[in-house]
Amino acid sequence: MNNVLEAFDPLAVKCNSSEAVVIQSLKREITNILNSYVGWYDSFCELIQNAMDAVDKRLELEGEDYSARIHILIDIKNNLISVTDNGIGFKEAEFTRFLAPNFSFKANGTSRGHKGVGATYLAYGFNYMQIATKTPDFSFVGVMKDAKKWLEDPVPASNPFVVPDNDKVIDDYFETIDRGTCMSIKYDTFSYPKDLSWIGVSTAENWLNVLRVHTALGQIKDCSKVKVIVDVIDKQGNKTTAETEAPQYPVLNELVEKVMSVDDIFNKMEELHNKYGSNYKMPAKYSNLLGVYGNWDSETLLSHMSFGVRETELIRQHKVSVIFSYVYSMSVWDKIDANAGIRKGNHVLYGGVQLATNNMPQGELIQIPLTKNIGRQKQANVVVHFDNCSVDLGRKGFNKEITDLGKEIGAKLVREPLTKVRACLKANSGAAPDLKRECILAEWKAEMSKHEKENPLVLDNPNFFDPIKEIPITSIPTREQDVIALFNQLIAGGVIRGIRIMSTNERMTYDSLYRIIITDKTNLHLFNRDINPLGIVEDVINEMLVGKGEFVSEPRVLEYKYSLDGLVEDIDTGVKNTSDINLVVAWEAGDLYKENYTMESLLLEGNETLRQYHGITHRLHSINSNELVCDVVLLKDLILYLNNDEESTALQESYDE
Repeated sequence: MNNVLEAFDPLAVKCNSSEAVVIQSLKREITNILNSYVGWYDSFCELIQNAMDAVDKRLELEGEDYSARIHILIDIKNNLISVTDNGIGFKEAEFTRFLAPNFSFKANGTSRGHKGVGATYLAYGFNYMQIATKTPDFSFVGVMKDAKKWLEDPVPASNPFVVPDNDKVIDDYFETIDRGTCMSIKYDTFSYPKDLSWIGVSTAENWLNVLRVHTALGQIKDCSKVKVIVDVIDKQGNKTTAETEAPQYPVLNELVEKVMSVDDIFNKMEELHNKYGSNYKMPAKYSNLLGVYGNWDSETLLSHMSFGVRETELIRQHKVSVIFSYVYSMSVWDKIDANAGIRKGNHVLYGGVQLATNNMPQGELIQIPLTKNIGRQKQANVVVHFDNCSVDLGRKGFNKEITDLGKEIGAKLVREPLTKVRACLKANSGAAPDLKRECILAEWKAEMSKHEKENPLVLDNPNFFDPIKEIPITSIPTREQDVIALFNQLIAGGVIRGIRIMSTNERMTYDSLYRIIITDKTNLHLFNRDINPLGIVEDVINEMLVGKGEFVSEPRVLEYKYSLDGLVEDIDTGVKNTSDINLVVAWEAGDLYKENYTMESLLLEGNETLRQYHGITHRLHSINSNELVCDVVLLKDLILYLNNDEESTALQESYDE
């Protein structure tokens, strides 16, 4: 290829002056641009966005005879990325100007990028950039080095230049196209990201899925017909390839089995309701789903949800559309991540609102603003696309009105239509019951049992632990730590007599280990409404003590919460597993438990026969199977009950409503 340009300074188009004050002004302008790029995938976004715009522009000129192609080379071994397109290519006048800040040759409103900052970010945010282009009238291969170092050097020798590159174009695919552009950048300790291997993804298929979520390959609607080829060279030099035609933002059924379209579920519900009335039962294929998904335009959106006048106006003005996925548990996101090999803490898909415009996702995920059932914030991935809308400098974000509408759409979607299909999802018991988790829990129990045996804590003095007839804590709890303190005071004071604490460990998934203790000193444990109202009935004591003078359980898991809402959130997000937890101690019940559980009060007259050990106030049951989930001590209820408060009975009866 013949170079027809001499070396040039991309900033010369802005100002030819070499005065220090002018250079510093330009550097500040470029630095402000770079500071607006904060995402790990931003360099991918800009390179792919430019390529998509280039092939779209050529398609407009040449029509259906043109076959659009984009090749993405991710070379993890050499820490570089190249994106090659057979698009329109650069004219000579464009080539010498497009790297300068705020210069753009793209049509405003018809291209994905048109602010004139993306190319500047790519040129000056890294220390190596190779640019190759060819058209019928112009061809050139140039390289610019150490631009990021220049930007950070307070007294640089001179501006970085694009110089003719006599080496071959980094991506061999460039030789196969008749016209177009190849842009390559290398990462180093000055750049962000620094190391392509950090993210953990190492195969072309997985990289393609990641790029469909985070870049212009995730087309939302009216998808460009472009063949995308991804080649990945891993750390060891092994190469994998993946291809796609007309790439789109991924739908859940591409990544996970046992999922179903929300529209299909609604259609079946309507069919059965028309046939059988409200007492219909969904077929088995519509139950125990791992997730549901949908793709709605603005009118479908408005038909399923209620919005205010201004919100409705904006939805129609911007032709809002949504792509959404809703999973029964965060473990589904974890499985997708595990399949991709992505670094822990990063995600392919995840819960939140993803705003989009120009037919691609823009910016970072935003939390869905739920005030109830907040564990569901992370179960729904909602892409909200706006037509006729632009993000501000770089990839920072949308104006407040648009952002607020996107968040409200995400919240309403979870609260309204997706609530109607929750019964079709698999019941969530919390964290996946894997062998590693079970082994860690068993090792903790064994370790604490050994410690308990070898290092017993004894205070044998008749002058202590006599009743002082008051609680040392002077005010009602306001947080979880208060609950822990009060509960342990109640044990020490003999108010609760069936529990002995073995261990409290902030490093474990769960808070504490305890044992159930029942001795033959029946006056300590025997229920008496007046003097021992938290006791257990004689039949239970006799059954537990058959053939022995004392019953001591194996180590059991105890969780502390201010309210049961905290437990429900931990279970919904997959942090904890109900099958591991034996006892929950909280100040109050909260409301979230009502979605999946029922509360059985042992403080109502007659229900004391259900108490298995001293001090338990309630039992939590699955709303679907009615199986016991765990024992509960609600300290607020306990104190009202012991104080013979008039509110106590009404509160306990309310759990049956």
